[in-house]
Amino acid sequence: MMKNEQYDGKYLQSEHKQLRRPKRLATLLVSLLLVLGVAVGGTVAFLSTRTDSKVNTFTPSEVTCAVTETFENNVKSRVAVQNTGDTTAFIRAAINVTWMSNQDAANQTVSAKVPVKDKDYSITFAKNTNWIKGADGYYYYQLPVDPQGSTGELIKECKLQENASVPDGYHLSVEIVASAIQSAPYSVVQSMWHVTVEDGKITRANGSEVTGG
Repeated sequence: MMKNEQYDGKYLQSEHKQLRRPKRLATLLVSLLLVLGVAVGGTVAFLSTRTDSKVNTFTPSEVTCAVTETFENNVKSRVAVQNTGDTTAFIRAAINVTWMSNQDAANQTVSAKVPVKDKDYSITFAKNTNWIKGADGYYYYQLPVDPQGSTGELIKECKLQENASVPDGYHLSVEIVASAIQSAPYSVVQSMWHVTVEDGKITRANGSEVTGG
């Protein structure tokens, strides 16, 4: 009986060891899967946070303008200014009237004699077209002009008088010099041009509200 019990004990012990090995293998497999799972999960999370680079090119806005007019039979008419830029702008213009020499462009000179309005030339300003004359001599268009838009007419007509006292070798020159500035923010035009902007409209130019004319 003792041998049988010892034999049975060894047999049972041996069987117990055989049953324990699959559990260890299963535990190792589970641990390995967990490690792999963490590694795969980490890789997926890393890849999901990466995006392709996006390059943006920023180009500055252009503020430009050009004078438009009709010139026929020595009469300048329908003078206005177009916003040729790509941003909304305020526009102003200066009118320079001189006696210009008849030489070619490279040798042109201006006479010291100044043309006299209503004696040597006449100029008629357009009415009710939102232009005001500033104390600095500039004419300011009160409203902002959209890109490719135009101001109202500034000059309706300008021409040489029949009895004009034209210096020898000279001719009448009426030059319109226009400039534009961004309309927003209003503080820019107010600071640079010394104007007052109220409700989106230039109401004063250097303290003057004299209408063009």
